[in-house]
Amino acid sequence: MFIQEHIQQLSLPESLNEKYNIENIMFYDIETTGFDKVKSNIILISGGWFINKDSFIVKQFFAENLKEESEILLEFKEELNRFDTWCSYNGIAFDEPFINSKMNLNSIEFSKPDTHIDLYRMIRPYYKQLGMERCNLKTVEKYLGIERKDKIDGGLSVELYFEFLNTESEELKKLIMLHNFEDVLNLPKIFKLIHEIENNDLKRENSITEKQLSYLKFLLRKNKIEINRDIEKISKKAASRIIDNILKGNMNLDDFNSIINNSY
Repeated sequence: MFIQEHIQQLSLPESLNEKYNIENIMFYDIETTGFDKVKSNIILISGGWFINKDSFIVKQFFAENLKEESEILLEFKEELNRFDTWCSYNGIAFDEPFINSKMNLNSIEFSKPDTHIDLYRMIRPYYKQLGMERCNLKTVEKYLGIERKDKIDGGLSVELYFEFLNTESEELKKLIMLHNFEDVLNLPKIFKLIHEIENNDLKRENSITEKQLSYLKFLLRKNKIEINRDIEKISKKAASRIIDNILKGNMNLDDFNSIINNSY
């Protein structure tokens, strides 16, 4: 196993620091040999966090052979244990379930952080209004003017890794690690886009209708329920599910927050 650390000068708007408690977030990304959560391997995990308001560290755990998967998982778990929140780009759909599966298969006791901030899900409802044709990571980075030194993608990263297993080339290792390093380094930079979304009058696609909003507010008042979220920006689907839950007698705030989170 190979471990590498980088410290970069990086800062975020103070409003984001305060609202999201940035220093309590681990930004992360994984590289795998495929999409199968059982048969494929995690070969590289990078985690990043702010050590103060102006300094960001990225710590990378690289498996120099496929048998080292459990070792990098254990090292990552030890770092992650210090955080209540983790942040990714489309990690709710891919990275999180992949990690959960591999922790289980490697018999590692694992409890994920309480909160997962998925920047993809937060940006997706607004990307067209922001002038982007797509909402993939590279498009968002281009929109923000983020320039990469890395020129490969995840698919090529897999090919290079198998070539590395045969050659043990340090240059190949550096290419793979640079790709994953920049994926994590750029997550806080993308977080700045959340600041732009929250401070502009952008209306999400499939936004809650005025009729739904009025009825939902009525039900919340009637049942003395306080949702600590901006319900005016939730989706029609999320609004319908919350209304349905209330009408069925389910007043669980955790369920409501989960519905809102999964609507992004």
